[in-house]
Amino acid sequence: MDIFYATHFGHTEQIAGSLAHAIRASGVPAALHDIRQHYPSHAQICSSDPCVLISPVRYGIHLPSARKLLKQIAPLTPRKPLFLLSVNLTARKEGRSRSLENPYLRKWISRSGAQPRLAEAIAGKLEYPQYNIVDRSMMRLMMMIAGGPADGQSVVDYTPWPHVSTLASRIVDLVNSDR
Repeated sequence: MDIFYATHFGHTEQIAGSLAHAIRASGVPAALHDIRQHYPSHAQICSSDPCVLISPVRYGIHLPSARKLLKQIAPLTPRKPLFLLSVNLTARKEGRSRSLENPYLRKWISRSGAQPRLAEAIAGKLEYPQYNIVDRSMMRLMMMIAGGPADGQSVVDYTPWPHVSTLASRIVDLVNSDR
């Protein structure tokens, strides 16, 4: 199984690594691929092997390399099992982790035409000290509107790490049921 991810500040890479570790622990081989560093080959994209695609939301949209890859995988999804994960702070709120409840994930799927076997949003990490002045200002504004910490200094990891392991188990179960 290929686990493709795009990351901006590094937290999505941590989520992808944790997911890969849990999948491997279940006996399914899983290879991690940072698509911003090494975009997958045509053969990797077109194979019938299951894949996971994980991307964070930045300024309201998923990263360009992940959007591009999803558009290429979308027509293959009837025969290529796809598991889609969106990392965003909206998912920190109750009931915002499923594809129909999370506006960013819902829009990403709709625009791509993909038919993922599983699609979920995972809450990410708010880390003001890591952001430049523009990112910090934008995040403060978004957090003020959304009712989150808007002090410009907080570091809050909203990621439900036990749920990442549960997602890995669900993915493994779905892959095994296809065999």
